[in-house]
Amino acid sequence: MATKRTTTVSDSRKKETEQEPREKMSAIDILEADHRQVEEFFDKYEELEDASDKSQLAAKICTALQAHTQIEEEIFYPAAREAIE
Repeated sequence: MATKRTTTVSDSRKKETEQEPREKMSAIDILEADHRQVEEFFDKYEELEDASDKSQLAAKICTALQAHTQIEEEIFYPAAREAIE
């Protein structure tokens, strides 16, 4: 099932200041939010010096990427394939 998605300037500002509950977000919005979160995790990881802190953050990164991959595989890719056909 394809989801039509439009973004306006006010929508962009809202996303920056207020997070919409994940249940109400489209799969694309969730994937984009996940991308931003993982990028922030990697930036923070590069700043860390303590091996234990790095290990904990690496585990968080892996968990976030697993959830991201699951959304892609179970929701986004099937919808994209259906839209293409």
